[in-house]
Amino acid sequence: MKIIGGEFKGKKLKSVKKAKIRPTSVRVKTSIFDILKDEIKGKKILDLYAGTGALGIEALSRGADFVTFVDSSHKSIEIIKKNLEELKFKDKTKTFKLDSLKFIRRESLEKEECVCIKRYDIIFCDPPYQKEIVTKVLDLISEKDVLEKNGIFILEHHKKEILQEKKNLVLIKEKRVGDTVVSFFIKKE
Repeated sequence: MKIIGGEFKGKKLKSVKKAKIRPTSVRVKTSIFDILKDEIKGKKILDLYAGTGALGIEALSRGADFVTFVDSSHKSIEIIKKNLEELKFKDKTKTFKLDSLKFIRRESLEKEECVCIKRYDIIFCDPPYQKEIVTKVLDLISEKDVLEKNGIFILEHHKKEILQEKKNLVLIKEKRVGDTVVSFFIKKE
């Protein structure tokens, strides 16, 4: 797995071996960042179900100001921290070993010194496929105030998972790559 653009283009990332992680493919990652283009620079980003952290790290390489990584797997958080340390991104990040739905609800965060950021400019979300998580995540992102006005919510899901727009989350683009669909939502008031 490599960084495909920005300051660290071509840099190999450590990944989790023999884990139940479905990393974002290079084709999907390329599609996401081709669509976002210059939207990344200077932004605050949340990487939910971060896995290896490839999306958030890619965003840092392309000039994001800060990335929060959330994953419930100890192995994933360990790998993300190693990659961040190697790339010297540690000061621009915060990692949470926590279920992503709990993070959005702000549950179990009272032990943390700070949640870091109340609202994000861009949220990446790549949950396990076909586990009915996408609907829960979409509902929570709509309900909780974690996305800035005109912020972008990017949700990867299986082509068989049908999504419904929410009153404040408008679907602006979908890109299909194989069995994966990447849905881009923008937050409206």
